[in-house]
Order: sequence, then C-alpha cells, then structure tokens
Amino acid sequence: MKEKTVYTCQKCGYQSPKWLGKCPDCNSWNTLVEEVRFRGEKRPEEPGTAPVPTPINEVSGEMEDRFSCGISEFDRVLGGGIVAGSLVLIGGDPGIGKFRGKLHPVK
Repeated sequence: MKEKTVYTCQKCGYQSPKWLGKCPDCNSWNTLVEEVRFRGEKRPEEPGTAPVPTPINEVSGEMEDRFSCGISEFDRVLGGGIVAGSLVLIGGDPGIGKFRGKLHPVK
C-alpha cells in the first residue's frame, strides 16, 4: 500500500493535503497535525454518525401543494407542478425556449 500524508485539524476535523497555519474551516491557528495514511484506508467516523439507509418501501410520501406552470409536460415531470418553497433550476442553451412567466395554483 502507498503512504499518503494528510493534515487534520484537531479542533474541527478538517483535512488538507498540505500543512496550513490556520484552519480554513474553523479559523483556528496551528491545529493541523500530520497523519500518515495508506491509500484505500477510510477516514475514521465518529460513533453514531454514519447515515443509515432507509428501504424505499419505508419512505413516507407526503402530498404537497403544487403550482402549475402552464406547461403540461413540465408539470408532469415535476409530479404535478412546482412545490411551494422549492427551487427548480432550468438550464439549456440560449434560445431553446426555457419558460418565463407566472405560476398558477393547481386546481
């Protein structure tokens, strides 16, 4: 296995490939300590911090109020319209007809 040097902040856990005088994450001075790791070795995790996957059949679906944008295919892709308080980014090349207008509540 190949060795790899990592500098870890002893205050917040930030990691950097090179030594820094000041941690860019928590702004503490002289807290980065050199650690030698081997490639393929995983970062140690705090006990109880690893995410636990939820089976898809146990995920609860909630109905949210949606607003129609007036384009039926776009509303269909969004599951019936845009959810209040959400953000949808529409991207594409200039001039391809991205939507611009007001939203209307679904009735």
